Amino acid sequence: MSSSELIHQYKTTCNKLKKIQRVLIKRFGPSVAEVTEEFASLANSFNEAFQPEYAALCYIGQSKCEKLIGNDSGEVDALLRAARLFRTAHDKQARMETQTISPEYHEGAFRCYTQALSRLPDKSVIGAAIIRELKEIYPNVELTSDFSSPCHRIWDLEQSAEDSLTAKDYVGAFEKLSEIYDDVAERKCGTLYQDVVNRIEVSRLLLLCLLQLPPSVRYDHKFIERYSTIGDVGQQRATQTSVGESGYGQQATLPPDLVFLLQSLVVSCQAKDIESLLATRDELCQRSDLSASQQELLKEVVTKYSK
Repeated sequence: MSSSELIHQYKTTCNKLKKIQRVLIKRFGPSVAEVTEEFASLANSFNEAFQPEYAALCYIGQSKCEKLIGNDSGEVDALLRAARLFRTAHDKQARMETQTISPEYHEGAFRCYTQALSRLPDKSVIGAAIIRELKEIYPNVELTSDFSSPCHRIWDLEQSAEDSLTAKDYVGAFEKLSEIYDDVAERKCGTLYQDVVNRIEVSRLLLLCLLQLPPSVRYDHKFIERYSTIGDVGQQRATQTSVGESGYGQQATLPPDLVFLLQSLVVSCQAKDIESLLATRDELCQRSDLSASQQELLKEVVTKYSK
């Protein structure tokens, strides 16, 4: 079916929906189920024709049908599909490298997200996820969720730390990562969040090297001390305290070769040995287990000590 035929069928289906909405006695109007299926089928066809903006409009039509029959979950699902397709349309427009990118698709996604939120109860896990998606396109939107779980809290804090790193607010980033560290320790669930513990261990260490905070200001001076000498990794682990320093959770389990390089980094910074620092930087830059933000932090550390 051609694009013009699909658009004609979309308009015909929209007219059916309008008739349903106008008719007081529904049995004399078109079938809601039939119109819902037509919108869903059209959405798939527009998707296959690489026209996500029209597919989004079809899902909005489907959401209206679901609302008419009181199917809140179906309405929310259709609205979320529409929002994501509007975002796809925006990305498609951006890839075309046009001089001006219209905000209308993001605005359409915003309306769909907020309408979906209005259909959900407070403290809903789906609501929390929707707000998270919405903030990907509107980071400053003033929407919050009352839903709370360790996973969501950790995710939010990590995202906030990334924002702080982007803004070069390194103290703020360190505080947020330390909050995650303390939260995992308090919940005694280090083994459940081992990847998180490992990730923030490296980021916090790089931040401490960059900030050069005095011992009186550091949250846990024993943390940096663990990397202040280059020694046998196995022996080091035997003497290390666990997360939170109170036996709450599991210590970060970084690869031995990464631990050795991080020790070398800290010792080089403390001794202001630029040659060793550059050599360690070169080896760390080749590692795939350092994130992009960690690689940027490493560059900042080298720049700071090379002055």
